Amino acid sequence: MTDKNKPTRLELPKNPELLERWCLTILESLENFCAEDLSMYREIVLKTCDVNWKHKYRLQARKELLHDINEWVMESMNQKALQMLNSRLRQEFSFDLNDFSNHNNRRIQNILKRGVIRNEEEFRLVSDKVEEIYADDSQKELVRKLNDLLSAFEGF
Repeated sequence: MTDKNKPTRLELPKNPELLERWCLTILESLENFCAEDLSMYREIVLKTCDVNWKHKYRLQARKELLHDINEWVMESMNQKALQMLNSRLRQEFSFDLNDFSNHNNRRIQNILKRGVIRNEEEFRLVSDKVEEIYADDSQKELVRKLNDLLSAFEGF
């Protein structure tokens, strides 16, 4: 079942209609959780997912939107609210936020094995991981390795 769902999950930024539904579902849950009006973010989602949007880096912008909204909700909601959201996402999309987190961790492991960051997207992924774990003393060695990769990439 997981293999069947992987292509849909990984193709999410390439499918603006699906990405829009994903993002709006998350925004709705965030609005309910924090009782705030997030209409400004809804407009950003709608603009970014508009199939007629003329932007040179459209796919990259959609990937960044997906990444940002996934990270935002995971940082903002408590565990119980995240479980409820993940259940809803799994029902509607057949995958949830954990699938993205696991995928990103596998990508970081591949970057570490390779020993080099190849592009801006990988740079951002590694940078975000450093921000996530830098305060954890048990992760100091990993933070050092990731920072070395970041520094080497910036040196080009």
